[in-house]
Amino acid sequence: MSLLQAPARHPNVPFRRVPLTEQQAEIQHQRGLYTVQGGVWLPIPVDHVKRPTVFLNRDLWRQDAQGRVFRPGTRMTAPRSDWQHQALAWLRDHVHEDIPALYYRAVLGHDLHVSMFGDLYARHFHAGWANPFEPDRFDVPPDSPLTHDCDKPWCPIRDGKQYAEFGFIETLGWLSGAKVTDKFINETTDELASAVATEFADFDSHEVGTSSQAEDNNDTALITTSGIARAAGTPSSTATTYVSVGTITADATESWEEHGLFNNTTGAALMDRSLTGGQAVNSSDQVEYTYTITLNPEA
Repeated sequence: MSLLQAPARHPNVPFRRVPLTEQQAEIQHQRGLYTVQGGVWLPIPVDHVKRPTVFLNRDLWRQDAQGRVFRPGTRMTAPRSDWQHQALAWLRDHVHEDIPALYYRAVLGHDLHVSMFGDLYARHFHAGWANPFEPDRFDVPPDSPLTHDCDKPWCPIRDGKQYAEFGFIETLGWLSGAKVTDKFINETTDELASAVATEFADFDSHEVGTSSQAEDNNDTALITTSGIARAAGTPSSTATTYVSVGTITADATESWEEHGLFNNTTGAALMDRSLTGGQAVNSSDQVEYTYTITLNPEA
């Protein structure tokens, strides 16, 4: 038995590809497993209202103290710790200042001043379905910031505007964590040499695809794009992280297996391609992706 364990780059969520389809919605309606909000009937993804965790004979749902709905196996945070960094910093300050450099050279073959890695998180808005843990909720706006303007006559008016179709949010949590692409490293050195560096400010285009081919640092694009136009993300930053949040609306029934963050709406450089574990979407569903790149100063 090997003493080395494969690093956890993706959580194990076995039922994430189980969809909430239009056909299933009709079946739930016929069985009486639905609620009505704003004059619209919403199917409830349960086999029985008294057992809200079970759907399609699977133990499919969980809800935490914050009210987040998710599937068994979902991770809310990346599996990462800081104790090694803290230990090296303590040894540097209390034993000898060269210990971190010696450690990095022994492990990597060179000193290390900054590490760079990316993490992908997401939330899935299931359009037209009711929260399995709140089937009796009536006449309230969607529990989602993923809403968009709605011009359908049955869309309710709240705060002076019409909301998108009702639905509920499934928290997908942490989807993937790995190094960034070689292409992004190339862009980094190009920016340093450029007299008019601007591309760093452009890594805000989110795209999804349908291929589950393994990730590779040499990836320069998604393997099989969904055909949906890249969504413009909203950027933010802290002292050590860059964050881009983008929402993509489905136009078909399919499984989104990969996500990429680019520096343009077409073509251009790929910062990171991440496998998502599969999001089974239907038309009008929305997935909000949060990509975080961390530059971690070493001890």
